[in-house]
Amino acid sequence: MGPVARIERVGFVGLGVMGGAQCANLLRSSGLPVAVYDISPGAVAELAALGAEPAATVPELAASCDVVFLSLPGGEQVADVVLGADGVFAAARPGTVVVDLSTSPVDLAKRAGERARSRSLHFVDAPVARTRQAAIDGTLSITAGGDADVIAAVEPLLRTMASDLVHCGPNGAGALMKIVNNMVVFETVVALAEALTLVRRSGLVDPEVAFAALANGSAASFTLENHGRKALLPDVHGEGIFPAAYMRKDLGYALDAAADADTTLPAARLAHELLGRTCDLGYAGNYHTAVVRVIEERGDG
Repeated sequence: MGPVARIERVGFVGLGVMGGAQCANLLRSSGLPVAVYDISPGAVAELAALGAEPAATVPELAASCDVVFLSLPGGEQVADVVLGADGVFAAARPGTVVVDLSTSPVDLAKRAGERARSRSLHFVDAPVARTRQAAIDGTLSITAGGDADVIAAVEPLLRTMASDLVHCGPNGAGALMKIVNNMVVFETVVALAEALTLVRRSGLVDPEVAFAALANGSAASFTLENHGRKALLPDVHGEGIFPAAYMRKDLGYALDAAADADTTLPAARLAHELLGRTCDLGYAGNYHTAVVRVIEERGDG
């Protein structure tokens, strides 16, 4: 596989809701030149204003950088950008490290790792967790999969974006843990949505009081505070945050991973079904907490 290249120039592909903020922190804190690429000229312009160097194409960026970060919507885009004929692997020099910050399928992370090794490259699946504000603040959580020495080489760069980093195992392990994280978060959102619906229909407890009581008990959680109080309780499910369609995709990845592991996830399957219904009701672009609208309409709860 060969050694990791000396890191003198970094590239970043995908400057969306999360990627733009992560790239900005990388620019501010790494002390390295950063090349950027996105299909949105406006997103590129914002980073260029901070000192980034726009690249005309992905191959141009990959050929000139020692580490290439990706922050893309999902596995389809990652596969195309990494493994495609005009992708990162085809253009990158030996020793280059490709770090996928996206939420991607476990199988894709494994395949990318194998392909990287065959080309004397390095691949790390390093999906990020936490909120858009955490991306802005540089306090994301990263679960990483890949070789320990490769992760150690890029850790200073990852630390410009994240306050927590866990090396979970070989390629695929980081992707798996991000999918598991999102599965647990959304299943908890469903539980909170059910609790809120029951409280409202009972007429016995003010919903604000109910959530305060939950927060004081063993149901207290990050999800209660950040999804429950801020979205479910006010029944506000804005766009441009973490839409139901994206969460449905991630739950689909979890179900695929379960099938590969010869196991079943009944709660995740129900959650995936609820997300499908949420999208069908017209909330595909809304924050995934809009699932409460589906639960409120279900005759069976």
